Amino acid sequence: MDTLSRHKSFLLASAVLLLASIFSPQTDHPAEDIVPVESHIKPEAILPTTTTTSHSMDPTTAGQSNADSKAINADACTIPRDTKLDPNCRFCKIVTGEEPSFKVYETKYSLAFLAKPPVSHGHTLIIPKYHSRTLTDPGVPDEFLADVGPIMKKIAVMNGEESYNIIQNNGRTAGQSVDHVHFHVVTKPLDQAGRGLVLTPESWPSYKTTDEEYAQDAAQMREIGRDHGFPGVRD
Repeated sequence: MDTLSRHKSFLLASAVLLLASIFSPQTDHPAEDIVPVESHIKPEAILPTTTTTSHSMDPTTAGQSNADSKAINADACTIPRDTKLDPNCRFCKIVTGEEPSFKVYETKYSLAFLAKPPVSHGHTLIIPKYHSRTLTDPGVPDEFLADVGPIMKKIAVMNGEESYNIIQNNGRTAGQSVDHVHFHVVTKPLDQAGRGLVLTPESWPSYKTTDEEYAQDAAQMREIGRDHGFPGVRD
């Protein structure tokens, strides 16, 4: 092969290699892992102001309101959107700010304020921001009650007394005076025997019972619990 032919062959091979490098598929680099960022804004923090209506109260029950509860606007930042409040209830009016109180602690579900009149210094009432005459009539949702327990402990710490009582009354014969579920945190000062809850054998009338009576009561309670589908009932 002469020199001219060798040059032609070299040029042709170079052209083929160049075209192959241009039109051959490119190898993709490994894609970078992308981790989705979860929003830290909770849905309840951006809920709009809502209007809700409470259950009407049974007029045949003493001490209850016989009026249907009109709608009360609730700010979702401080009151749960789906709560129920009664415009005729003193404690509901404290929740909405229509009546004054000496507030000491507040969450989305609960409000704590000083009792008037008190039975000892720091006597505090804790109420759910949900209108129910008693725990079971018509009934306080569990999420509201779950919020109350930790607040009891905080109020006891804030009162600064070693001894105190937690009291919750349901119904007139049990000593309930305001028809909105409320819990008392009552201090028992060591140097003021007459203040706070005064417990004596007469005011706490315990009585003797037999194991058979205990067993009968426990069995009856478990039966009622099973009928309601309560998960914590065990034989």
